Amino acid sequence: MKSVKVVIGSNFGDEGKGLMTDYMCSINENPVVIRFNSSAQAGHTVVTPDSKRHVFGHFGAGSLQGIPTFLSYYFSVNPLLFLKEYDELVKIGIIPHAMIDTNCPVVIPQDMILNQILERHRGNNKHGSCGLGYNESIVRNSMDRYKITCGDIFSGIYKDKLELIKKEYIDKRLEQLNLKSSNDNLMSILFDANIIEHFIYDVDNNFKSKVELSNMESILENYKTPIFEGAQGLMLSEDYKYFPYVTHSKTGVSNVIDLLEKAKPCELNIEVIYVTRSYLTRHGAGPIPNEMKEKPYKNITDLTNIRNEFQGVLRFAPLDIDLLSENIENDYNKMHFNSKNKKINVSKSIAITCLDQIDNNKAEYYKDNNLLLKHTDEFIEDILRKINPDNCYLSYGVSRDNIVKY
Repeated sequence: MKSVKVVIGSNFGDEGKGLMTDYMCSINENPVVIRFNSSAQAGHTVVTPDSKRHVFGHFGAGSLQGIPTFLSYYFSVNPLLFLKEYDELVKIGIIPHAMIDTNCPVVIPQDMILNQILERHRGNNKHGSCGLGYNESIVRNSMDRYKITCGDIFSGIYKDKLELIKKEYIDKRLEQLNLKSSNDNLMSILFDANIIEHFIYDVDNNFKSKVELSNMESILENYKTPIFEGAQGLMLSEDYKYFPYVTHSKTGVSNVIDLLEKAKPCELNIEVIYVTRSYLTRHGAGPIPNEMKEKPYKNITDLTNIRNEFQGVLRFAPLDIDLLSENIENDYNKMHFNSKNKKINVSKSIAITCLDQIDNNKAEYYKDNNLLLKHTDEFIEDILRKINPDNCYLSYGVSRDNIVKY
């Protein structure tokens, strides 16, 4: 029986998925980290016990331990941001090992430019985009005529498709988005031939030499413990109730089940680890239940989610454990409904992070529509009673050596 770990954010993202993935890599044999949704906007922070720090976008959060990454076909590869992150890791002494599926969709510079023009054009009605082109790439790659995959990059046909996108697609997309008359300063470079030339140079001379083509079947054969690292959170899933303030991705377990069943329908022991901070956050536009004007605890520090043009500042609310339970149960039940493999054994775990940031061991949170203030231990017990997990992991710091299994 193969042991599989799945790390999923339970809220609006920023829960500590990178931290938990790094921890899982440290306690399991021969692991590989598999990205199963989203793209470079993940922003998963890992701090090692010796204080080495990196915010991961493309690479798995086990990379600082030398654990390889596999980018499945549910992950959209942005070669330019991949190379930027690769160089950042090399500067801190890490040479990451990345494997990619030939069917991974590719994000191109025009996707990023269109994304940023559109989000600025929305003014006060922003959707909360990171401005990295993910949604635009999904739209473009849904059309075979303009779709570019990693396989296309290695075969070379992507160059002709880039020209086709420039000649046909961009004008059509601008018209669809009512942006033809936009005076955004990025409009002037959207059709610039230099963008395509530089992209081709970077892809052919740098990107292709830093990745290895693979597939899910090979990954399962060569590594003992697949660790699936999710991006964003359950409340940002494309099929969740907060549309359009969501990501164009399934953030729960459904992609994982699909990848496993198509690759190797066999007996699997899956531990799904749902991660939450001890309070609720959201970075970007859209609703956040019970939002507070100030952060709930003065000890909260976050070096990753800094103010930016597209997402603004990190927003806060007390954790609502009934909503947390609803998110987890919806996803967990969906896994059993969608799976056709009767040999899958599943356990449900909860990971609670940022417990060290609670002031004076007094946690503020919602339960049964009541705002409570209780000792941290009672807060944890209330969560466990509501969710009834098989395992519980508690994090009292920024690195994996601050995690205890409860």
